[in-house]
Amino acid sequence: MKKIMPHKYAMKSLISLFLLCSLSFNVNAKIELLDRVIAVVDSGVIMETQLNSRVQEVLRRLQTNKAELPPLNLLEEQVLDRLIIEEIQMQIADRAGIKISDSELNQTLSRIASQNNLSLEEFRVALEQEGDSYKTFRETIKKELIIQRVQRGKVGSRVDISEQELENFINSEEGRTELAEQYNVQHILISVKGGLTEVEIEAIEEKALEIITRLEVGESFEKLAATYSAGQKALEGGFLGWRTSAELPTLFAKTVSSLKVGETSELIRSGAGFHILRLNEKRGNTVKFMDQTLSRHILVQPSEIRTENQAELLINNIHKRLLAGEDFKQLARQYSEDPGSKMDGGNLGWANPGEYDPAFEKTLDATKIGEISKPVKSSFGWHIIEVLDRRNEDVSQEEQKNRAYQIIYERKFEQELESTLIELRAEAYVDIKLNS
Repeated sequence: MKKIMPHKYAMKSLISLFLLCSLSFNVNAKIELLDRVIAVVDSGVIMETQLNSRVQEVLRRLQTNKAELPPLNLLEEQVLDRLIIEEIQMQIADRAGIKISDSELNQTLSRIASQNNLSLEEFRVALEQEGDSYKTFRETIKKELIIQRVQRGKVGSRVDISEQELENFINSEEGRTELAEQYNVQHILISVKGGLTEVEIEAIEEKALEIITRLEVGESFEKLAATYSAGQKALEGGFLGWRTSAELPTLFAKTVSSLKVGETSELIRSGAGFHILRLNEKRGNTVKFMDQTLSRHILVQPSEIRTENQAELLINNIHKRLLAGEDFKQLARQYSEDPGSKMDGGNLGWANPGEYDPAFEKTLDATKIGEISKPVKSSFGWHIIEVLDRRNEDVSQEEQKNRAYQIIYERKFEQELESTLIELRAEAYVDIKLNS
């Protein structure tokens, strides 16, 4: 059986200064476990057995890591303070009615098991073979998930990130490193020698524009580069190789980052002449392509004056009229009860997978381009869907922005969390009986 190290099965998001695991273990030290109250925290209490158990767990972890052990009395104070903060947060969760469902807990435990390359059952067996209780571990993770939810509620609303902050981070040296994308770029240079007249330069520009036109109608970039380019990589088809934005000439970087894969740039003028770039591929942590669907729909809903049967009869009648050739846009404007798309003829715009109601999306996926679906019922009512187009879209810029937001949010969250927990501790009634 594969040995499980404690730091491997504890998820990164669950490791926190304030959240120390309280797993069961064999205690070798001679500790007298007295079942007495060690601290009163608002409406709850912390027992000495809890404190002793947590202290021993911390000592065991420090010994495993061969770390120098702190004085026991100081360690007890530190651990007790964390137990108090946990208790305060659990009471907040109880008052707010925060619950963790079995399915959510099982999903979390399955992810932990997967990080150890084990199934959930194998993970349970491995824990118990090492002397740890799976039941206790399960309760610990459940408690930490509850506390995480309390923290998100208390702290999340305090984190404010402006568009300017995002832009500053993305354009910073750190941001470029964290969010770095690599580009596979081709290049054609139509050179302009010194001393030419304006008329001669305009003629060269016309030649360069003609090359772009030939590229747009499908001629080979490699052939045109080898034929016309004065660039260093002309005979290699103009391929510059994989490069990050920082590794590209400054003149090219902004243009390349704004191109979609397969897209050719407009002419770029420099002292050397006219440049043409094509982005063939890109890769990196924030590179993402997504299948998107463009569709429109007509929505009919039951209401106080329309029964379910009447709504179904109406949508079926509209469907017959569409099949008979009536205009979708006009019928959507007349009958659809989706205020967001009604006046635009039911047009929903481009959508990513998972954005719609499951029943709606299942029908959307099964409908071919140009086809009108049969009426389908979702949680919103009855729909008729027409698929207008599909594409595989590069959403890397959006993904990059999301990643930048996440990095900034996590930093601000940690800062706010510390101050929030200090506030919660100060506002709570705490009576410590450690030395009584």
